[in-house]
Amino acid sequence: MGHQMTRPTFQRIGVVANLQKEEVRAYLSEFVSELVRSGFEVYTEPHIQSFLASAAAVQTGIGRHCDMIVSMGGDGTILFTARQYAELEIPILGINLGRLGFLAETYKKDAVRRIKEGRFLVQNRMRIVASVLEGSDTIQSFSALNDVVVHGAGFTRMVTVRTAVDSRLLRDYRADGVIIATPTGSTAYSLSAGGPLLAPTMQAILVTPLCPHTMGIRPMVLDPGERIEVRVLGARAKINVTIDGQEGSFVREDQHILVEKSDKATRLLVPEEYDFFALLREKL
Repeated sequence: MGHQMTRPTFQRIGVVANLQKEEVRAYLSEFVSELVRSGFEVYTEPHIQSFLASAAAVQTGIGRHCDMIVSMGGDGTILFTARQYAELEIPILGINLGRLGFLAETYKKDAVRRIKEGRFLVQNRMRIVASVLEGSDTIQSFSALNDVVVHGAGFTRMVTVRTAVDSRLLRDYRADGVIIATPTGSTAYSLSAGGPLLAPTMQAILVTPLCPHTMGIRPMVLDPGERIEVRVLGARAKINVTIDGQEGSFVREDQHILVEKSDKATRLLVPEEYDFFALLREKL
């Protein structure tokens, strides 16, 4: 599975939290206080400080000085954290305080003890970059851990999408859109659209049509070094590009999207007993 087998060690810990979740707000101060009592240096984002009983012992600002980032919430919080701090490539630990997900697999009851003992493996998860181009000019650029989705917006979502791989035509789709996913994202939106499951530490890019209007169209798994170009040839509504289901932009028909492997990876911390196949049996 591509695990790094040495136990990591930590001293300076950044904490990111989804404060919209009541269970996160209720546990955050207790968790940070326990980290401080255990001798860790703790760093947080500024808006978190007011929720902490031990705020005086906590420093503001997450950067390269941190050995790890704890992301408190669920899979969505990890996706946000991974995108927010993608350039740092600091290992991210997801603490699950909600519904069981594929990314946040550590539970609060033993989180601090596991951090002290370094009872984690580091997994390198491939990222992709999506650039919105107008001619040869880059208008916007986004980084994703899960997926990039090009799709119609509104009530009539069907679009005609042309996909090319390294400038070679793959095919045209009449569909609600197309999903370009990483192996990590194979368990997310792509799976719901009928895409295959990939081991999350693989290096590959997955192209999954979204509700295609032809039954014969199948998802494709491509080499990670290939560049996927997506052009919308016709649409009855506005065209969206959505990143990890959390951010995105409208795209005009005279613009196109280029998706390729990022030179940055997300380093996820998973429990040392992590078993991807056990997760599949439990969740699917």
